[in-house]
Formats: sequence, C-alpha cells, structure tokens
Amino acid sequence: MDALEEIRIERECGRLPLLFARYADNGDHASLAQLFTEDCEFARPFQPDHPFYGRDRVQAIFRDRPPILVQHIVSNVLVDVVSATEARGTNYLAMLSSHASTVPPQEAGALYVGGFEDHYVKVGEAWQFKSRYGRVVLHQGGAMPNIPAPSDEARGMT
Repeated sequence: MDALEEIRIERECGRLPLLFARYADNGDHASLAQLFTEDCEFARPFQPDHPFYGRDRVQAIFRDRPPILVQHIVSNVLVDVVSATEARGTNYLAMLSSHASTVPPQEAGALYVGGFEDHYVKVGEAWQFKSRYGRVVLHQGGAMPNIPAPSDEARGMT
C-alpha cells in the first residue's frame, strides 16, 4: 500500500466518528446505524461494560431513547491503518445535552468528556465501524446518569 492510499483510508475512517456525532445529534438513527457493520459491537460511553451486538441493536439504542437535545464535540481523531481493509482509531468526545426540550437554545446539564476506541473495516467500497467502545472519563456539573443495565436480549446476546 502506498502513502496516498494510506492517507485516503485515514481520511475515510476519520470521517466516521464525525458522521456518528452528526447523526446522533440530528436524531438520524437510520443513517447512524449504517455506519456499522451488520455484526458490529458498540458500547455506549455511559455503559462501557455492556456492549450491544449487531447493527439493528445500535439503531434501537438511538431510535428508542426519549427525545433529547444533544451536541457531541469530536476531537483528536487518530486513525492507524492496519491494512487495505482494516484500521483502528481513537477520538475524544465531549457531550452536552438537555432533556427538558428539543428546541434550542436550552440550558445544558452536565458536561461529559471521554472517547472511543474504534475498529474500522472495509465492506465493499465503504468503511464502517466493526466495533466502537466508548468511555466517560470526566464529568462536570452533575452526576453520572444512572442508566439501568440493558437486558441480554436488548444487547443482542440471545
């Protein structure tokens, strides 16, 4: 693989975390799910020890959550090319949200900062997330949300 191909892979994979944030913020759960392989793994930053398995389960997380006004800020996107069909990456994430209303502007709740460890694969001509594991490392202005652990069925384990 030449340097130009490596740069192209880095760019295409580096867009995925940015698109993930855009689709999550805009409530476009169908487009968000299409960023993942059919047999993906995804762990939400608030529940890193409870990954979901399968694209349909990822879509359900975002489709079925209560309405929320949310903004994700993605930075420090770093992609390491493994081969012509595989790459790994990391990125930082800051998230602010309001559950009071989906009409901006709203006062945000707490600030949550963390990141993702991503595994990308090329499927056909497109790059997708094979796995995406998030974790919150800092928060300010409020407690960590107390989200009940999802069932094995909801996670795609049955």
